[in-house]
Amino acid sequence: MVTDFLDSLPPHVLNMSKNLDLQVRSVAAHEAIDLVLAQTVLRGGKRLRPLLTYLGANLFNVDLKLMTPFARATELVHAASLSHDDVIDNATMRRGAPSINILASNKKAVLAGDYLLSSVIVDLCSTGNLELVREMSHVIKDLSEGEWLQLDLISTRAYTRELIREIALKKTSSVMSYCTLAPAVLAQCPSEVKEIARNFGKSLGLAFQLIDDTLDYSGESLKDQELDIQNGIVNSVVFELLEARADLKKRFVEGENLSGILASLDILPFVEIISAEAHNHLEEARQSLVSLESYLSKSLYKDRSVELESALEHLHLIISYMALRKN
Repeated sequence: MVTDFLDSLPPHVLNMSKNLDLQVRSVAAHEAIDLVLAQTVLRGGKRLRPLLTYLGANLFNVDLKLMTPFARATELVHAASLSHDDVIDNATMRRGAPSINILASNKKAVLAGDYLLSSVIVDLCSTGNLELVREMSHVIKDLSEGEWLQLDLISTRAYTRELIREIALKKTSSVMSYCTLAPAVLAQCPSEVKEIARNFGKSLGLAFQLIDDTLDYSGESLKDQELDIQNGIVNSVVFELLEARADLKKRFVEGENLSGILASLDILPFVEIISAEAHNHLEEARQSLVSLESYLSKSLYKDRSVELESALEHLHLIISYMALRKN
């Protein structure tokens, strides 16, 4: 499925994403950091975020080379969040290989994540685009707040549907919103168009996270299976189950281990609930593209409807890919 999806994208966009240089190139004293990053959170991956950023640039007629620092930033800040998450989640695997906290140590994994975040800000400052530096600073702030909120909820067990969605907005949608907003900023679009582009990424991010929550129960994910449950984290699927079973929710709130509560239960109906919600967010993303088409057909693509349709189709493919993803 991934190969078919990639083969359908414009070769020049795909090549920019595949060949994106993610090496941080620190001074010699920090070569060990570069090595551990290359072997873990910067190893492999589909580079969906840079790809989304380049496809946005393609839509808004932005030179892809000018987009590169911002596409690179999306992947590095995502990698930084993975470094921190692997420590917090006590992960052992990432993308089919030992996670960064296993290969190095918890302390070094945290430091490597911080190192990536600082590198992102330094690199973006060199572009001179203050608006996108400011936007990325908000993304980094959201990532920290989302992780903090999740940690608090593990302790208090005071989960609500709204709080779980807030975590998804801060930890996943924030980065994807940057991917879709940055091209509109470089294209100097009106503020209302920038917001449509931002909302496109927001909807994609929510859908991505909700689908991710269902993958723990697919048997096909490369993440540690049911790692959230082992760590006492209630994701969107587990929350729906607890809401439907007051007896189970009471046992959880009173402190019983989550894995014991959920043992041998049929969780598939709740996977289907979350999958349906994810598809609703994907439909919102489609509607954002309709709104962008209305603007672009009267401006950048006036009398070029065929080219606009082609550029939009590639973003629709991202939506379709997310709807079918298995890992």
